[in-house]
Amino acid sequence: MDIAPLSIFRLCDTETTGFPPRAEICEIGWVDFVLYPDGWKIEGDHQSRFVNPGHPIPAKCTEIHGITDDMVVDGMDPNDARALLSRGATILGAHNVAFDKQFVRSPLPWICTLECARHVWPQAPNHKNETLKSYLGIEVEGDAHRAGYDAAVSAGIFLQLIKHLTIEEMLGLSDPGAVPLKMPFGEHRGKRFAEIPDGYLSWILRSDLRKGVKAAAQNEVNRRNAEKPAASAPRSRSSSWDRSF
Repeated sequence: MDIAPLSIFRLCDTETTGFPPRAEICEIGWVDFVLYPDGWKIEGDHQSRFVNPGHPIPAKCTEIHGITDDMVVDGMDPNDARALLSRGATILGAHNVAFDKQFVRSPLPWICTLECARHVWPQAPNHKNETLKSYLGIEVEGDAHRAGYDAAVSAGIFLQLIKHLTIEEMLGLSDPGAVPLKMPFGEHRGKRFAEIPDGYLSWILRSDLRKGVKAAAQNEVNRRNAEKPAASAPRSRSSSWDRSF
């Protein structure tokens, strides 16, 4: 992908009223990066806006992000929020694209800092936003699970990722349908799937990893099954009446 100078990479986050298909956005947050001759640089501070989801926010969601109905009553329309996040950007990003993309619904290319972090730091305790914030020494003040704060943490992760990966490599790792030739992260990182033990392949298939990784594991399982010798069919015992003919 050719990226022109002064292109905008917008790292965003959404807080929602639950999961699709019935849930909606109740807050958006974002951080803009601009491509200058000497690399990607943050443009301004992180931003956030409340969004009126058009229905009450469930109490269990408020317990997570702290956003109440009163806070969003004068918020943006969800479609206006979606348009705002895409407007002017060349690439969008999020820490869990599989989730946020369902709400933003933009056809722009996406970078998933979660998938990229799994590739670069397989040894991290886990790859949640808050865990990586501590692991990488990122300093952001605010409340976790608020859109502006989470976007700022993801921006800090991106600034560390860009030291290890190009934008093109990040886009490749972030494509959920891309089927890798080698395991991109974890204890078998860098190994061809043909070298990975059966048990680990089974774990991949049970996991929530992106579908391209699971497809690569399934392809290898299918190959191994096809190579197994077919079991000999048991010979039926003929009756004495059959043997008489």
